[in-house]
Amino acid sequence: MTDWHPGERPPDDGAGLPLPALPATPAMSGYQALRETLRKLSFRHAADALRAPAPAQSPAQSTQALFGNLPKAAADDGFRVLDGLWFPARGGLWQRVDRAYVQDCRARWLASDHPRALDAAAVVAVLESVLLEDPMGLRRLVLWELCCRLSDGAADQAPPSAAHAVALGVHRAEAGLLVDAVAAVRFPAAGTARHAAETLADIWPGPRLREAERLARLIPPAPADHVLAAVLGTLHARSESVHHLTDTAAQLADRGDLRGAAAAWLGALRQAHDDVDAQAGLLRVAALLADDPFASADAQVTAAVDDRTVRLSWHAPSRGQDTVSYRVLRYPDGAPEHAVEVSSAGSARTAVDPDPPTGRPLRYAVFPLRRGHIAGVPRVTTQVLLTPDVSELRVEAVPDGVRVRWRPDPSALEVAVVRTADGESGPGQQVFCEHDQLLDAPLPVGLYVYEVRCGYPGPTGRLVWSPGRTVTARADRWPSPVDELSVRRLDDGRVRIAWRPPSRGEGHLVPWFAHPVPPGADVSEHVGRLAPPDGVAPTSADVLPPPRERLRMTAVSVLGDRAVSGPNVVVERQGEVRDLEVRRVAADRAELQFDWPEPAVLALISWEDGVRGGERRVARSQHVSGRAVELQVSPAECRFTVTALPRPDAVAIAAPSAQALLPAAPPPVPALPPVADPWWRAWWRRWRAKQPPAPSSPAPAPPSNPAPPPAF
Repeated sequence: MTDWHPGERPPDDGAGLPLPALPATPAMSGYQALRETLRKLSFRHAADALRAPAPAQSPAQSTQALFGNLPKAAADDGFRVLDGLWFPARGGLWQRVDRAYVQDCRARWLASDHPRALDAAAVVAVLESVLLEDPMGLRRLVLWELCCRLSDGAADQAPPSAAHAVALGVHRAEAGLLVDAVAAVRFPAAGTARHAAETLADIWPGPRLREAERLARLIPPAPADHVLAAVLGTLHARSESVHHLTDTAAQLADRGDLRGAAAAWLGALRQAHDDVDAQAGLLRVAALLADDPFASADAQVTAAVDDRTVRLSWHAPSRGQDTVSYRVLRYPDGAPEHAVEVSSAGSARTAVDPDPPTGRPLRYAVFPLRRGHIAGVPRVTTQVLLTPDVSELRVEAVPDGVRVRWRPDPSALEVAVVRTADGESGPGQQVFCEHDQLLDAPLPVGLYVYEVRCGYPGPTGRLVWSPGRTVTARADRWPSPVDELSVRRLDDGRVRIAWRPPSRGEGHLVPWFAHPVPPGADVSEHVGRLAPPDGVAPTSADVLPPPRERLRMTAVSVLGDRAVSGPNVVVERQGEVRDLEVRRVAADRAELQFDWPEPAVLALISWEDGVRGGERRVARSQHVSGRAVELQVSPAECRFTVTALPRPDAVAIAAPSAQALLPAAPPPVPALPPVADPWWRAWWRRWRAKQPPAPSSPAPAPPSNPAPPPAF
């Protein structure tokens, strides 16, 4: 095997050379954005962006230049990437991609008239920054992209070969070694491991220690990658430092040194911003410092609880001249590990939590930040309990009582109402209520105060009640409703409706054209104040609706400005059935037509022929004007009667029924007797049977006047 050392030009055939060590990560911050930009510019990898077009020369410059008319160099045979990044140059030499080459490449892109020249120049500027951070950074970057494309396979899903590497621009002397190395190390396919390798540099170095550790665990081990080994070393060192600080903080807290414990927790959180345990430990100690009765007033955070929001305010830190911004967290009291960010208030010393949870003790922590880093121990509020009261609390007077309505908070489990009479001392009386309203009746006349409170689920399983809202209501003196109505038909067709006077107020019978109301409802706005014409309240009224109309009469009790409804009666004056016509459409079928007798809801159609009959009820909704009603009848003469039927709950003033006579069906036409055949028909049939068939010509028709047969 041929000895070969890094830095030496390998032989073109690559025989006997060891497999190169492949990178385990591109080790570049912002790699995914760079990769997307390369794809948009139709570059396969970063090496394509480093091959800028040659500068254009004028004809004069071309003729005056030394060797300007000589033939061009040999055809390009790809770049080398296993031992640094090299591009072919004139005379069969290789040019290393260093900073001068990258700067010259960027200048050529800027001088080019290519439509993607400016975007390509921006990409080359990014690649120059990679080269400044690591002299072998571009080689690592290009090699990572080549390995990704080769491990993903070709378009036909065949295993990668040297031809695939050559197609990507790799020199044929290194293509086979590169493909063998990818197959030997089992380069990670597209997925979680590759994504972790490409995004680790975006997280680390940085304050997100736990996220960087999570990504590092997903990357396959690569002992030959010294860059990854250095990253893992710094991660391990930082993790050990944070672990030491958390142990120190726990020991100081056990000894009662809260300020020392807070400083240790703060140091751990500064090195690992995403360490939930460190943040929870710092918040727990900060809450104990806030509950200290000797704590400074300037170090406190004031929480003002409004209806459904919490407003926070605090003082600026006394030390430091830099601009301080703030970050506000909220967490359940005693559970700082469940802290969530409420707002990033910037430099303002106030914040609002628009949607805090209800019924559970909360705490708010304000973190001071300088240039995005935690600047000190957070300030924590005392316990905050949000129990919003009901909204839209209102009362309305109802007969013999009051009705209270409100809108509870959606998270309230229960609502309790306590009633206190005016001038009454004591805790009051709890009244049964629904979740959003209360009907309190009957009540003596007077003033009452109602206190409405909402119950929320507390941390111990018991309800936590809101402070409560109060409203004053007045129970007025209302008339009592009429008990019942009695109905009697008079000889002249009218209906007399009588009632007994109510115990309170005056009773009246009024036509009711609004929607029906149950007895005892408040109808003051419909009826108003009624006064009898002679000063004496009536006890009866005669009613006669107009023809073909229905009238609802409601008893109303009036007392002052209040009126309540009583029972009601519907009186119908039925109309006559007009234009009744009947006709027979078959021996057993008949059709009827008539105009509907308003205001009936049903019509009864009956018929009889002296022996049998039948009837049918037709609804008003099924009756169509001008459409006949079909019935099954007998063939005999039938008499039809159509009667309007009143509503079951109505008192009807009847109208005469309509009648019509249907004549009997005509008798059937008698059948004619059969006609005998002529005397010669039988002889003719026998003679035809004896004749031979004539196939070519049809048989002659029998004569209209056949001759008599010969006599024997």
